[in-house]
Amino acid sequence: MDRKELIKLKCDLLINGLRLAELRSDLTKEQGWDEERAKKFLPAELKLPKEVFVQIRESSEANFRLRIIENNLVVQDKTGRIICSSDFVSLPPFALEKTGDRTLFKDIVVYNGTCNLNFTWNYFCDYFRTKVPCRFCNLTPAQDFYPEENITNSYKNAKQIADVIEIAKRYHADPKAILTRGTPTEKHGLGGTIQILEELAKRFPFNGHDERTKVLFTISPTTNISDVKMMYELGMHSVSFNFEVFDRGYWKAIVPGKDKYIGRDLWEASLIDAVKYFGPGRVFSAMIAGLEPRHTLLQGVEWCTERGIIPIVVPFSPETGSEFEGFRPPTHKWMMDTMLVAADVILKKMPMVGTEEYWEKNAPICAECFTGGFIYDIVKENAGLTNYHSGHVLSKQKITEKEISLN
Repeated sequence: MDRKELIKLKCDLLINGLRLAELRSDLTKEQGWDEERAKKFLPAELKLPKEVFVQIRESSEANFRLRIIENNLVVQDKTGRIICSSDFVSLPPFALEKTGDRTLFKDIVVYNGTCNLNFTWNYFCDYFRTKVPCRFCNLTPAQDFYPEENITNSYKNAKQIADVIEIAKRYHADPKAILTRGTPTEKHGLGGTIQILEELAKRFPFNGHDERTKVLFTISPTTNISDVKMMYELGMHSVSFNFEVFDRGYWKAIVPGKDKYIGRDLWEASLIDAVKYFGPGRVFSAMIAGLEPRHTLLQGVEWCTERGIIPIVVPFSPETGSEFEGFRPPTHKWMMDTMLVAADVILKKMPMVGTEEYWEKNAPICAECFTGGFIYDIVKENAGLTNYHSGHVLSKQKITEKEISLN
């Protein structure tokens, strides 16, 4: 398979999932695992050939399955034909270290691919308490459904987050991170954002625009638009105010809390204002492909890119505990066609995103390690970029440390 075909496979795995029952059987029969251990095994990510990384979402109805064949991990189709080789993603060498307060790193951060650190510093979202959550979201209910997930649901403080980044810098010259949270009780405020920015600035002093720690804050704007400037002045590298859906009618229906407490006009104004300070390429807005018609989603992509905002277009995946639980995402063809057009718009309107320099020096995330979406895989492939991970792979990563051993 060439890389374009592997990206199409990634699309299928994200929207249709992956069958794991046969893998668990292989683990007991071929690797000597006891049945209880194999039954509970749920890997997080899969590495396909040619540096294509994808989240694993289990489904018994998926088109593809994982198997162990002659001691090798492979992807098969429903007929049993081997599609490609694969591998699980190694944890970084610092995964079992501890923060200053003795909290294990694995309880603070999720590792995406080989480059991205993913922090959810607060799983509580007050929109659930006040009955206006984003309809697709399961952030707060997830604490009940996934109590033993590979990250605890407790609050993470600023020092813990900075401790992880500080240790990561010993293995990685320029680690990248995504920070997100639920909406705090005071819905108009920043919640822990200022404390985290102050700790990062103290730990990693910055001078001007270019020496900031590469962290993308995915948060809500506040009712005070001057907070956008304040966040930049405190050292924030990049910010994402997520539309989720672009069409204004769908916006009111699907993100009622955002509509009620912030409002669409202020949301747009905050994004536009952010570009004045952060600059093009450091302001983002996520939109979920499959929650609204294609043409309005693409209108959102156009709106963002015309203003220097990079869209984070991710495929809809119905989550357990959300109001969309049990729904189906769009077809593979719909998703691929939509993403291909969106990628073309991004490259046309923001050509900087199609350069090695952007991903190497400016981007707060690694395109390949953005495992829950594939828009940037397409962007880089269509732009002819081949410097995968943009030189940001952990320099001391122990490649032999697999989530499971097939030896």
